[in-house]
Amino acid sequence: MRCCEVRRSCAAMLAASLALVAGCTRTINMGAVREAVKDGLAKQLGVNVASVSCPDSREAKAGDVFECTAATGGGGKFTISVRQGDDKGNVNWEVAKSEGILDLRKLETAIQSGLKQQTGLDATVDCGGRYRDTEVGQSFDCKARAGNETGTVAVTMTDREGNVNWKLAAGSGPNVE
Repeated sequence: MRCCEVRRSCAAMLAASLALVAGCTRTINMGAVREAVKDGLAKQLGVNVASVSCPDSREAKAGDVFECTAATGGGGKFTISVRQGDDKGNVNWEVAKSEGILDLRKLETAIQSGLKQQTGLDATVDCGGRYRDTEVGQSFDCKARAGNETGTVAVTMTDREGNVNWKLAAGSGPNVE
């Protein structure tokens, strides 16, 4: 299988080998699609995927769009939009929606904005990774940096919809608190 460019937007091009001839109708190799989505989510987003489900069969048809669902070990799920680029089995996929999963980029942006409002500082925030399962009551730390000062932001999940409480940890540095 040859791979084309993989973009950070989670789009991946699968090789023409994904199409199988079944009688007179060419169908997509859905097993290969499932594996590509699972591997792509792990490599590109750092997400541990427990399973991927897609339609059992799909005719190879340019422009056709279908959905797959990827489930994480912590109960979260991604809805994956798959578009066929041609009738030879080449497909692109991207994350269309996530449920029960916290988008860490959005969280970092929200914390940065909150720190700016509370302290007047332009801090950068890094929560590590791209997504995280939302387990109610679970806590984790993000790192904040303003100039040469660093601090720790304690984050606690409050519900499965991705709402959190966060606060700057005590002793996180004189310019960040």
